[in-house]
Amino acid sequence: MGYIALFFITRYVGTTFWGYLSYALAFGALFSLISDLGFNTTYIKFISGEGDKSEEMGAYLAIKLALTLIYAALILGSLFFWIYILKRGFQNPIEFWTIIAIIPYYSILSLMPVFNGYFKATMQSYNIAVPRLVESIFRNSIFIFIGVLYFLNKEGTIGANITVILALLYSISYAIYIVMLWMLGRPWNFRKPHFATIKKYVKFAMPLAFASSIGIVNGNIDKIIVQFYWGAVATGALYTDQKLISILGILTGPVSIFLLPMLMNNLKDTKEIQDTKIMEYERILSLLAAPLAMTTFFLSPFILNIYNGRYLMYSLSLSIISIGGYLGVLTFPFTYSIISKGHQNIVGWISLNGMLLNIALNVLLIPKSILGIRLGALGVEGATISFTVANFVIYILYKEYFRKINGTRTTSTALRHILIAFPSGVFLFISYFYIKPYSSIILFPTILAGLLIYLIMSLWLQEITWDQIKTILRNIIPRKDL
Repeated sequence: MGYIALFFITRYVGTTFWGYLSYALAFGALFSLISDLGFNTTYIKFISGEGDKSEEMGAYLAIKLALTLIYAALILGSLFFWIYILKRGFQNPIEFWTIIAIIPYYSILSLMPVFNGYFKATMQSYNIAVPRLVESIFRNSIFIFIGVLYFLNKEGTIGANITVILALLYSISYAIYIVMLWMLGRPWNFRKPHFATIKKYVKFAMPLAFASSIGIVNGNIDKIIVQFYWGAVATGALYTDQKLISILGILTGPVSIFLLPMLMNNLKDTKEIQDTKIMEYERILSLLAAPLAMTTFFLSPFILNIYNGRYLMYSLSLSIISIGGYLGVLTFPFTYSIISKGHQNIVGWISLNGMLLNIALNVLLIPKSILGIRLGALGVEGATISFTVANFVIYILYKEYFRKINGTRTTSTALRHILIAFPSGVFLFISYFYIKPYSSIILFPTILAGLLIYLIMSLWLQEITWDQIKTILRNIIPRKDL
């Protein structure tokens, strides 16, 4: 539904207003690093252990409430400092009010890990899925309805205020989300934490603060720079690329979401067994992510054209970010393994280097010039190149450090998927030059055909078996005849 809603907003509400909203979301997210600081991962680690869960939850709730208040104060303070002290403004004044409207969304998002982190640690995936489903249906249904109003020219005199309305819908839908999380987990047993427990959280989280902050900065600084130098349409195009490639995270989420709790429960395994498991996790994530990354890489102009023809000039950026998204998915097993072994300071160090590389490349590749010095002037393409290069470096560093601390050198199976994907890639390559599936009637069958070829190759090379497919279907559709 999110991708359908994105179609209605970009196609009918317009790329400029979508760009304003994209900038507000990036601005709010950039400051949200204050509300994490590594405590989210710390919470899952501690609550997955043998300690007093009630006190762990109480400590985490107290920390998150304090961080959320600091976040709201900081973002409001920065806005008023920018406007009233520095006397600066925005491309459009509506962006200020859109950022104000998005603050409740990020404040609620800050508190949500208190509940869904507990569900992750205790393997209660159903309690995470249902609220997310309700929130998504609620918000995206209204987005689609708004898009239909614009299509029918029934929007009236809303004008640029539509971006504020869309931002408020994010806040309202996430209020519904967190209430449902609370209701599904009742009764919650929060115990007043001892100072020693909070101190334990702070000690463990501080090295991870770099990693969590870096992840947030990496995901949003590019849109801030693109907005400043290239405007709202380019910002919306970059955010659209990122939304489209987020399907890799959606598809691999059911695997990666439980990696840290599972690794915490298997620390007594031999290094050889741990190595085998990590490489198997990488293989599974690669098997799931590769076909979609390949599809967006080869068919980027036709996918973007479905959303808005103005985005055709940014099709190369979607191809580039597809590679970066795929590499990002592959880092999860190694990151969580390093954290589970207590080397979270290394995670912070590697992520810090990735952040510095990403920011440096963004500064060099996105702007036209700074202080009279001519730079890359690549705009959106520069942002996606920065993201992909940084993800590649981070992936290599995480993987090599995991091998170092584990003392093993198992060959990765991810490279095998290049062979599996080759026939599907050839088909998509031919489709790009000869079929040119700009129409959705042709595009969707082309995508399905490419995925089918990939599945056939996976079965032929025994990367997946019919029994495994039946198991998946049996869990999705529990019928006896399967």
